[in-house]
Amino acid sequence: MTQPATTRRPDWTHRLGLLVPSVNTVVERDLRLSLPDPVSAHVARIPITRDTPEQLAALADAAPGATRLLAHAAVDSIVFACTSGSLYHGPGYDTAITERITEVAGVPASTTSTAVVAALRSLGLTRVLLVTPYEPWLDELVVAFLGAHDIEVTGTSGPALPDPLDTASVPPQAIADAVGDLGRAEGVFVSCTAFRGLEAAGILRERLGVPVVASNEATVWDGLRLAGRGPDAFPPDGYAALRR
Repeated sequence: MTQPATTRRPDWTHRLGLLVPSVNTVVERDLRLSLPDPVSAHVARIPITRDTPEQLAALADAAPGATRLLAHAAVDSIVFACTSGSLYHGPGYDTAITERITEVAGVPASTTSTAVVAALRSLGLTRVLLVTPYEPWLDELVVAFLGAHDIEVTGTSGPALPDPLDTASVPPQAIADAVGDLGRAEGVFVSCTAFRGLEAAGILRERLGVPVVASNEATVWDGLRLAGRGPDAFPPDGYAALRR
């Protein structure tokens, strides 16, 4: 197990660590938009350029090496910040990734898919509309993963983009506009840490008046919970509704 290089603290009290897909250009932006004070965020990148089965499957194997470097920053928690990459092999795959991270860094860990399930449960959601940038085969994996956690996906929508750089270029308004009639759904889940779902979530909450969870919101929320930050640390939009 790698020991943190130092535990000295300057003027912040919590350090959040994230393992981010190398092609992702949205996570750092969302951290700037949402991270509460006094918290600092520290990122290590894991290699992927497209959402292919081969590259998604390889992400977990790259996590321990990136974790060793991230541990040098004496982070308080680490989240594997990729939704599809952390559920690629189905239920329990996220837990296996978390265990590998904790073994290396010696700090609490989570994954985005783990965090999403926790966030949806915290809001009491059992039926959700799913909005993603994924191709259909990847949507199916998300639906199956949520279903294994007793969360029913009542419908899916999104632009079906295999290139994460294209995913990042979709405006939040366009993401929100992909949501039509809620039907039986109790809320909405906007998936993918490379999708501007955090901004779209705010639009959808105002428009629909229902709970909305975005991947990056859940990622930050769970990482800060593990680092010891309570619900009072979060901004009022979105996070405040999430309970410990």
